[in-house]
Amino acid sequence: MTKELIEMKISLDGIEPEIWRKFIVDSSISLDDFHDIIQVVMGWENSHLYGFYINGVEFMPADDDFEKEAEDTKGIELNKLKLEKKTKIRYIYDFGDSWEHTIKIIKIYKPEEELMTPICIGGARKCPPEDCGSIPGYEDILTAIKKPTTKAAKELIEWLGDDYDPEEFDLNEINKRLQPKKTKKKKSAGG
Repeated sequence: MTKELIEMKISLDGIEPEIWRKFIVDSSISLDDFHDIIQVVMGWENSHLYGFYINGVEFMPADDDFEKEAEDTKGIELNKLKLEKKTKIRYIYDFGDSWEHTIKIIKIYKPEEELMTPICIGGARKCPPEDCGSIPGYEDILTAIKKPTTKAAKELIEWLGDDYDPEEFDLNEINKRLQPKKTKKKKSAGG
């Protein structure tokens, strides 16, 4: 049986210039796996709660600490959600900072040849740092990077560390992180 693939684009809402990724997944993955893939392609750290809104239904992981009337993400596969070209999915990560994303289905297809998925095929810009205070906090960071003259700006830059570049996008690194971890074979005594 030939698997179906879903090509989609995810954008982080409310930020200009746009932070986005295009990627392809196997349609049989679960919402939990889909969340994990989004975390990698966007560059989040997977340390907060999340939710999906798909075709009028809210999905969240079951969690005793967070009471909400939502469907559990566990075991729900993308191919069971009646996704079509141009379907929009809402994805929220970190209910404190409330990072809202729009995911658009670009196409659903059967590949002509085997394609290793998930795979990221494009994108732009680095996602904001975790726990930075949502869009206003992120805007403060961008201002501090451009004009590191005030005490507050210098403190933000120190908090960020030296390696944060909001324009960075490394497709190869994302795809390396998306691939399953391969176990190293131990060499035998003779070889």
